[in-house]
Amino acid sequence: MGSPTVDNVGSLWPRLLEFAEAPEHKEPFEEAGLITGPLDVTHLYQATPINTVTFASTGINGVHFGFLAEPDHALDTNPVVMTVPLAAQPNYIVGGNLHDFLCLGSRQGWAFLEQLAHDPAWTVSWYQETDSAVFRLADPLSRLLSLTPWPDVAGRLEELSRLHLQRLIVRAVEPAREPEPDVDAANDGAPVSAEKPQIGNQRTGGQARAESRS
Repeated sequence: MGSPTVDNVGSLWPRLLEFAEAPEHKEPFEEAGLITGPLDVTHLYQATPINTVTFASTGINGVHFGFLAEPDHALDTNPVVMTVPLAAQPNYIVGGNLHDFLCLGSRQGWAFLEQLAHDPAWTVSWYQETDSAVFRLADPLSRLLSLTPWPDVAGRLEELSRLHLQRLIVRAVEPAREPEPDVDAANDGAPVSAEKPQIGNQRTGGQARAESRS
């Protein structure tokens, strides 16, 4: 399978970029764990699915977000994948599309989504609490893009995982190679085996000379 393309990004992605990359907005977005950048298909991490297009990161531990690319679909209408490279289970579906993903973090930000890999119960509780916003730009961004928090975080995450997780294509981890044994060139290339020292019956040179004189 070839790398996904970035020809058709959709209409929401440019609007998000325009807002997020305004000089006065960059710091709040960084604090919230949504550092947008150029769309990337290089997949530097082994854990990153090769059928995704990375669009943002949290800035911590290599955690990043990507669109699950699908032919003939605008990128921002596709599901959003979070990759936590250092986790045993690294990939999570955190939005049915870009708008859905932005709704999830519209009050509490996106930085703590990484904790789905470590403490999912705490993470669900954190994102279910939306009364007081942690994200400094929660209100203006929500007004601009018509964002509303998820009413059932646990249920929505389970639904997204069931619908899309099996579609991810992840590179297989290559098994570690066994070290090659040392070979003895004078012994037709046979492996060299170390001989165990003889203990008990081995006599020292001094003992042999003493016995020869007796």
